[in-house]
Amino acid sequence: MAIQVRGITRTIFTLCLFSVVTIAHSQTTIYGGRGLTRVFSAEPIGRSQFFVSSFFQTYLDPSKRPGNQGKASLGKDHTLTLGFTLGLTHGVEMTLMAVPYQDDQDHVWGPPGDTQVGLKVALPLSGLGISTGVRGFFTFPTAKNSNVQYEPYSSGSVAAGMMAMTTIDMTESFPLAPLKLYFNFGYLDHTLSDAFFAGEADQYLLGAGLKFPIRSLVFYTEYTGEVFANYEGLAYSENSTRITQGVKFLGPWDMILDFAFDIGLDQPVKPPPNPVLQKDYADWKLVFGMNYQVSFRREDSAAKGRRRLREDKEAARELEMIRTNREGAHESLQEMEKSLDEKKDGEEKSSDDEKQSSEEEPPQ
Repeated sequence: MAIQVRGITRTIFTLCLFSVVTIAHSQTTIYGGRGLTRVFSAEPIGRSQFFVSSFFQTYLDPSKRPGNQGKASLGKDHTLTLGFTLGLTHGVEMTLMAVPYQDDQDHVWGPPGDTQVGLKVALPLSGLGISTGVRGFFTFPTAKNSNVQYEPYSSGSVAAGMMAMTTIDMTESFPLAPLKLYFNFGYLDHTLSDAFFAGEADQYLLGAGLKFPIRSLVFYTEYTGEVFANYEGLAYSENSTRITQGVKFLGPWDMILDFAFDIGLDQPVKPPPNPVLQKDYADWKLVFGMNYQVSFRREDSAAKGRRRLREDKEAARELEMIRTNREGAHESLQEMEKSLDEKKDGEEKSSDDEKQSSEEEPPQ
């Protein structure tokens, strides 16, 4: 029985080793740039890599809107974003986010939204699985209607922000639990015309998340928020914050597909102290995304040789693991057979001794 338990345990352990495999492809955020849904990774996508991503967010809410004679209607919020990410060098990537469609709750087809351009730089302060980076970005007021309902605050003017990022890769430390942790903290100045860090509408940008890959799936959870930095009329719970639970998986034609669900955490006060800054944010959202990678870098013969050597070593390592487990299973089977044979021989010998003893016993 003990041998059987050891064999089953070894088999389960082997299956776990082969089931946990990290996706080789990267993933980008709604804004462009490597990361989850809204949380950024400190690791760039790499030199000569180009990503095109699209995200569709939708939210439906039974509500009473002005001009509807007090009748209940379905307030809707649909947003389509396009993201472009280009790896300029090994440690620098450039991003562009455009919003071709943003619902304004008034027209069948809403006008476009704002445009954001960013640059992310990996910092040399890395080691022991920890990566760091900074990201600067500008938001341009290309939206016809700024600060639409259900969405985070938008000033309708040129805005600039800076963000610090940290990524902790626990794959090497815990190979059976290849977690990655992400932390973001930034500051967004909505009005560049006034003094920095002094505007009433300026916001802190918060983000934290983790992901866990299993073969071609990546499960992740993140917390993000935009918190007003200088407006004292709002409590923290009244700001735009949310938890996102999602999964990414490798789809057909090397596309990476995203499915996520937002849960709004804000608790608005009625009536709001400032209707412009304090809005009724979306209680929940569904997020669908498609991410496609294009590589502009051609491998030379030396690079191809090194890559092939790495692949051969990895294949040899996996084959050696399979061979080792097979030999272990074979030895366990042999031990079981030997134990059964010894038990059978012992039973036969005991039976013969009992028979011989009964034959030699004199009659009474």
